[in-house]
Amino acid sequence: MRWSVGIAWCAVGWSMTGCTLLPLGGWRNSEPAVRPSPLGHGLTELRAAFHVHCNLSHDSPGSIETIARAAKYLGIDTVILNDHYAWGNISRAPRGMQHGVLFLPGVELRAGKKGSILSFDVKEDFSNQLTPQERVREMSRQGAVSFLGHCEELEDWSLSPVQGFEVYNLHAEFTLKSKWSIAWRFLFLPPDCFFATSITTPTDNLHSYDRELGRGRRLAALAGHDAHANVRLFGPLGGTIGTYPEVLRLFSNHILVRDWSVEGVVEAVRAGRTFVVFDYLADGTGFAMSYGSLHGAPDERAILGDEVKHDPSAHLQVSVPETTDSTPRIRVIEGGREIAVVNAWRASLPLERPGVVRVEVYLGKRLWIVSSPIYITPSAPISSGA
Repeated sequence: MRWSVGIAWCAVGWSMTGCTLLPLGGWRNSEPAVRPSPLGHGLTELRAAFHVHCNLSHDSPGSIETIARAAKYLGIDTVILNDHYAWGNISRAPRGMQHGVLFLPGVELRAGKKGSILSFDVKEDFSNQLTPQERVREMSRQGAVSFLGHCEELEDWSLSPVQGFEVYNLHAEFTLKSKWSIAWRFLFLPPDCFFATSITTPTDNLHSYDRELGRGRRLAALAGHDAHANVRLFGPLGGTIGTYPEVLRLFSNHILVRDWSVEGVVEAVRAGRTFVVFDYLADGTGFAMSYGSLHGAPDERAILGDEVKHDPSAHLQVSVPETTDSTPRIRVIEGGREIAVVNAWRASLPLERPGVVRVEVYLGKRLWIVSSPIYITPSAPISSGA
């Protein structure tokens, strides 16, 4: 009986032109973003995939060439690897340009019973017997950047020093959702639609992000694809779901660099010059958030990741690219609370008090853009990597 039901469902699935079993996913939806940033300061805007696994991970078959091909097709120019660690991985990992895409070597390490440490630009192998705190310190010794990862399940928030926060993780969507919800959408929706309808606003992660920022930590925001390309519907016979094109097209991390190089990306992320765009909704290239005099030139204004003194005459300015017919909703968040909402492509508002200020942009009810913050302080600097 079970076999007959299973065969019936498979027949229905195959008969549906939109079924995810058909190799129709991964359509291109964004252009490369290697272009001058509207925020000035001599910065170039890049699009990056973060938390990507290749065949250096025990659970991923993906080659660097396959990943690079998917990235170039989708307009992604930089890939940050975070492979499960095994001795010898670092020496084998790509660092620099590969097939026209910039690769940064990195690892995903356990942060205790739950959660991950996502570090990149790791330069040498290390002992896998270290405690989570020792792992973070080893990454710092190597000059790598470390992010709190899988924050939806992270238990140890004391890990230090870290420089970033994974505000969204695609894999978490499927671990938290009902299996029935996944099953019916999997059978009846086209692959790109299946993955797009799986994305929800990471409300808990954003609350945790604000909480950690409120504790004085300086944390850049990135979203993790957690791409493995390892789900095979028919075992060795093939039929992969969650291919690199299907996953990487959903969102990207925009990094504002002074130089398109490994060192340039590391410097920019460490400085907090990042924002996340959910590309399945619309291209967000050109988003801008700055703070300063209304009459000041772009180079004179504080931007993402900057620390600046509060000025009652200064304004926070937000500009959203007009790449969609829907008017966006801009939410300004300070200290975890919403201080302004504007339905417009541009917003300019004074800030009554100092604080850690970031922006979320929505199209309808769906989250489109998440920025790293600007740190507005009355006097003393905010400690880095607390």
